[in-house]
Amino acid sequence: MEILGITNSAMLQMQTRVDEVKTEGTFQAALDSAMETEDKARLRKACVAFEGYFVQMMLKEMRKSVDSSNGLFPKGHTELIFEGMLDEEIAKSVAEGKGIGLADMMYQQLEKNIKNL
Repeated sequence: MEILGITNSAMLQMQTRVDEVKTEGTFQAALDSAMETEDKARLRKACVAFEGYFVQMMLKEMRKSVDSSNGLFPKGHTELIFEGMLDEEIAKSVAEGKGIGLADMMYQQLEKNIKNL
């Protein structure tokens, strides 16, 4: 389906890129703020946010590898949006819980820079 010459997949790609830019800017701002104020709690929060973003991108790429064209019904735009939102919430839950260890490793590495200031 096209709306004013823009296909659903193009709209989804644009929205995904906008979300990525927002997330990248948020992480960088949180990291800079934590390093400037030497606030370890902010640093931990920034590391957890980055791990959540990393897990979300991993889930997104894993979902792309599954062939959904052989299903009974083709996926619509709303289902793709829902899957993206679901991946985001799963990633947040993983990162805020025990996680995959990325946030801990980043925190340990970046914490050394705070101690040296």
